[in-house]
Amino acid sequence: MASIDPDYQAGITAAKAQDWDGVIARMQKVMQRDPKNADAWNELAHAYRKSGDLDSAFKGYEKALQIDPKHRNAHEYLGEAYLQAGDLARAEAQLRNLDKLCFLPCEQYSDLKEEIRRYKADHPVASR
Repeated sequence: MASIDPDYQAGITAAKAQDWDGVIARMQKVMQRDPKNADAWNELAHAYRKSGDLDSAFKGYEKALQIDPKHRNAHEYLGEAYLQAGDLARAEAQLRNLDKLCFLPCEQYSDLKEEIRRYKADHPVASR
């Protein structure tokens, strides 16, 4: 459904352009029609996170993971949101979740692992 929904596609295009307000508007329309769309919830949360609204981002990621507990992109982005909030332990928990979900190393695991490495390099006190 998500792949053929014109609002979803427009939201993805807006995300590529870093038009976070556009992503939010489009994904909200998708969820009005399809409230169980984990991909749309994840993209909405991602846009909120990029806009600096971490509370709404955390709620969106939680909803995406309630719908699909194995949603690898939601686990990756949630980990990045935890880093943005300064919560290394919870970000590392999301990395462990991805390690279990990915039979072989997957892009989401590798990306979050790199973000955690950067975070630790930039915040040496936090990684003790």
